[in-house]
Amino acid sequence: MVRAIAALLVVLTCGCREEVTMLTKDQLAALLVEDRQIALNRAGIAGAARVNADQSFEVEVPRLGRDTGVWWLEGDRICSRWKTFRKDQDLCAAVGQVEDGTYRGYTSGRGSYLGEFTLLP
Repeated sequence: MVRAIAALLVVLTCGCREEVTMLTKDQLAALLVEDRQIALNRAGIAGAARVNADQSFEVEVPRLGRDTGVWWLEGDRICSRWKTFRKDQDLCAAVGQVEDGTYRGYTSGRGSYLGEFTLLP
């Protein structure tokens, strides 16, 4: 009985783990060489953004409203400054790609999960 429960736990936990491949500065730059539309989600709050090659962006989150800002690359991280949502504070994140093609952002220092985004056609 104990073996059956242990085997079930192994199957359940192994099936839930997704492999995340962290992106390099060159890979991030290649993603952002042209204007992109993205869908984003953080803690169940969804929105859409336009990330422009000129390092500006516009975002709309139905629960929060609209905002604009700037982005730049700093090593293997993408950094941003939002005018309203973050009150002009900088935030830098490492970005990883999941097997299903979505991307996830993580804080630089502790690696805390920030949210995910998908590139739209």
